[in-house]
Amino acid sequence: MRYTALFGVLLLCLNVWVSAQDGRNAFLQRRGTQLLLDGKPLRLVSVNKFDLFLRFLEGGEAKQQAVQAIEEAAKQGFTAIRFAGVGFYPSHMRNWANEKVYWGAFDELVQTARKHSVRLVPVIAWNLYLFPDMANECVQDMLTNPDSRSRQYLWLYTYQLVSRYKDEPTILFWEMTNEMNLGADLGFMFPYGRSDLNPVHEGTAFMRLRRDNFTTEQMIPFLREWAQFVRSIDRNHLISSGFSAPRPAAQHLRRAQGKGDWTEDSYQEMETYLRDTHPDPIDILSIHFYRKHDNLRFGNKDEDSAQVLEAFHRAAERIGKPLYIGETGDDYAQRPDAPFLRNVLQQCSRLNIPLVLVWNWMSPGDPYDVNLQRTPQVVQMMREANAKGAGL
Repeated sequence: MRYTALFGVLLLCLNVWVSAQDGRNAFLQRRGTQLLLDGKPLRLVSVNKFDLFLRFLEGGEAKQQAVQAIEEAAKQGFTAIRFAGVGFYPSHMRNWANEKVYWGAFDELVQTARKHSVRLVPVIAWNLYLFPDMANECVQDMLTNPDSRSRQYLWLYTYQLVSRYKDEPTILFWEMTNEMNLGADLGFMFPYGRSDLNPVHEGTAFMRLRRDNFTTEQMIPFLREWAQFVRSIDRNHLISSGFSAPRPAAQHLRRAQGKGDWTEDSYQEMETYLRDTHPDPIDILSIHFYRKHDNLRFGNKDEDSAQVLEAFHRAAERIGKPLYIGETGDDYAQRPDAPFLRNVLQQCSRLNIPLVLVWNWMSPGDPYDVNLQRTPQVVQMMREANAKGAGL
């Protein structure tokens, strides 16, 4: 009898241990520079749909189009979608305080994605001006003052979003920003302010002021503290920056301390900038990689070449964190065979870059709109890339 009872206890412990392992494997994991899902290396080409949540929030036909976008993505094997996990302008946040409306729409989005086995990459703060505009403050207030209204808005929103879905495997990982790094160290260009993303009818500021400029040295501690806050809420999900590839002169601009220096960075300077702007506990190195803007550096003169990805990959290996491409694409209207994108996908396959997200799925009006009717060659190219990498 004692042995039977002991065996039962051991069996129960084993079941609990296995369940715990299964639970952990449900979430994306990082092992050095690899990303693992279900214990297997992640290899996936998939999509962005910037306005996915905004369409659920709008309801009606807009919501139905978003549901169809998820269904069609799943059908094509594009099983991860990156999107703005927040409003873009203050006008989009009018129902933020109404949990049934605002978070009910987000719940529907997550449930729809789960139903179709599609993972989600929500960007917590896509438009850097959003919360400063809502607080009648400037970007520097949010970055440098923990007691500012804009910082408190951001922390509150981060807490609500991350705590709500911290145990939800449908969330692939959290992404903090969209290309925030591209705004750093440009104060010399706008010493008296400027107009940027401020359609006043959407609730924005009338103009951007000098304090809407910021430096890399202000950005890094802000990112570190924000990522630490995310990690304190949620230990299941990994965290990505959401950054674009560093500007070709990013480290020179940083060192110029506001005076401006567009000298092209060396490989070593690029690696330093990439390392410094992804402080722990940020897990994943994010770059966006487009033709001309990102690939013409380190001696490369071929606009369609993706050979520069090898330098970014080498830097990621030296830094010790996984690299992923959060955005890429081509001029599909002029180049339906998308030679640059084809080279990107081939290079990512060769380098075993785990995740590549193409801009911008089923988004009418966007010149980079990708769908089965408009860009059949691109969709087929992506499907073939997934067939080689086994997908997600």
